[in-house]
Amino acid sequence: MSASSALRVAIVGGTGYGGMELLRWLLGHPEVEVTAITSRTQSGRVADVHGQLRGFTDLEFSVGRAVDLARHNDVLFFATPHGVAAKEAPVVLQAASHVKLIDLSGDFRLANGAAYAEHYGGVHPHPELLGQVPYGLPECGHRDDVAAARLVANPGCHATATILAVWPLLQAGLVRGRVSACSVTGSSGSGAQPGAGTHHPERCGNFKAYKPLAHQHEPEIALALRGDVAVDFVPHSAPFARGIHVTAHVPLELDDARQPGAGDGGEAPAVSAAFEQIYGAEPFVRLTPGTPQVRHVAGTNLADVAVTTRRFDALAGEANAVACVMVAIDNLGKGMAGTAVQNMNLMCGLDERAGLHHAGMGL
Repeated sequence: MSASSALRVAIVGGTGYGGMELLRWLLGHPEVEVTAITSRTQSGRVADVHGQLRGFTDLEFSVGRAVDLARHNDVLFFATPHGVAAKEAPVVLQAASHVKLIDLSGDFRLANGAAYAEHYGGVHPHPELLGQVPYGLPECGHRDDVAAARLVANPGCHATATILAVWPLLQAGLVRGRVSACSVTGSSGSGAQPGAGTHHPERCGNFKAYKPLAHQHEPEIALALRGDVAVDFVPHSAPFARGIHVTAHVPLELDDARQPGAGDGGEAPAVSAAFEQIYGAEPFVRLTPGTPQVRHVAGTNLADVAVTTRRFDALAGEANAVACVMVAIDNLGKGMAGTAVQNMNLMCGLDERAGLHHAGMGL
C-alpha cells in the first residue's frame, strides 16, 4: 500500500505497556501510517521513552484530544486506563462518522452498568452501549461482528486465554458442569506503574494467587461464552515479565469415555475433533503437543493450545471424563495489542494476518 493510501492510525494513551506494544506492532504493519500517539504524562520523542523503538519512529508524544485526532485518522486505538474510553469514545463516534475505534480497556466488555460498577468501579457514562459493542476475539464466534463494527471492545488478557481453552468443547456440546480455570500471568499484566504487590521485589522468587473468584475478567469470560457454562477463575502472579498460561479443567460427557485413546493422559477423538474443527484453520492458534510454553509465544499474536483427557465412571447424563486444556499467550500480544491489530485488520477489510505474522522469541 502506498503512503497516500495507507490507513492513518493514532494511539490515544501511549505511555504504558499496552500503548508501547501496540505502537511496536503498528510500526511494522505494511498498510498503516501512525500519525500520532498521545500521553498525559510524557512529552518529547517516543523513542526516548521506549528505547527499543529508536531508529524506527520519529514520533513525539502529543496532547491531542481523541475527538480532534478522529477527524484526520481512519482508526483510533484507546490504550488508556479504564474509564477514559467510556467517556470519550461515544463523542468521537458522533463527531467523525468515518472513524473506527478499538478500546483496549474494559470499558465496553461487560453487559450492563451494574456489572461495570461492580468490577471496574464508578458509574458508566454510557450504559446504553454495554452489551451492544462487539467483543473482539475473532477466533470465538465474533469475526463477522468485528468486521462490521465501528467500535470494538478488545478482550482482556486472562479472558482471551480462558475463552480459547473452553470454546471448542462448548461448541461441540461436550461440557457437563462447572469449569475450573487457573491462569498464571507475568508482571507486565499489572501495567507500567508498580504497586505494592506488583513491583519486582514482590514478584521475584514469589508465586501467589490474587483476586480468587473475583477477578474483573470472570464476568467477561461468562459473557463471551454466552452464559452456557460457569467458569470458576483464579489468576496467579508469576515472576516473569511476558506471558499467560491457563490450565482449564473441563468436565465432559463423551459418548464412549472408554474408547481407545481416551485414557489417562491421552486424547479422546471427540475432543481432538472439537479443537481441530474450531482452530484447525485459524492463523493465530497452534494446536500443540505436550504443554504450551509462554516463551514460544512471547512477542507474538499466537495462542498455543494443548489438551489431554482422562476418563472415569459416571452415571448416564453426567460428566464421565475431564479435559485438561492448556493455553499459552503473550499477554501484551494475543492478550492485548496483537489482537487489537487483528481487529483493526478485520474492521478495515485488510488481510487478517497483516503485520502480525511473526515467530515466537523462544527464550
